[in-house]
Amino acid sequence: MNGAAIPAAAACILLGSRAAGKLKDRENLLTAWEASLQRMEGAVAFNGAALPRVLEAGKDPLLPELDELLRRMAETPAAPVETLLHDLPWNPLLTDTEKNTLLGCFTALFSPSLSQQGQALAKARESWQEYVSSCKQIRQKNARLYLNLGWLGGAALFILLCE
Repeated sequence: MNGAAIPAAAACILLGSRAAGKLKDRENLLTAWEASLQRMEGAVAFNGAALPRVLEAGKDPLLPELDELLRRMAETPAAPVETLLHDLPWNPLLTDTEKNTLLGCFTALFSPSLSQQGQALAKARESWQEYVSSCKQIRQKNARLYLNLGWLGGAALFILLCE
């Protein structure tokens, strides 16, 4: 038996598990953003809250982007929205389309009109529901595939290296 057979097989299994895990992490992230947008929409609709309070309502441990935006607003309260949103550190699991949806929403939140803020949040939340639904379908379809491929690849490599 080749001494590399077990570590090679384990590596294949881990790769499959990590790929499936990333799909779940992405689903969790999108679900957290959906809930955050819903909480922010509620803060605008029910309280007419000031922007920092709206963003506070949306805070979540999975969403450090909101913490960073609040920090930037506290440091430079008179900064234009473009400056505050420039180079915001986004989670790499978000697509460009999802980032642009959030950027458009955040830009609209700086509007003095509560109706514009509410409309922007409602529109972003509707888009986000589609993103979450699509992500769930992809995860359900591909997660098991990645796990099985990892196990099968590991088993095949183990057999090949043991001969």
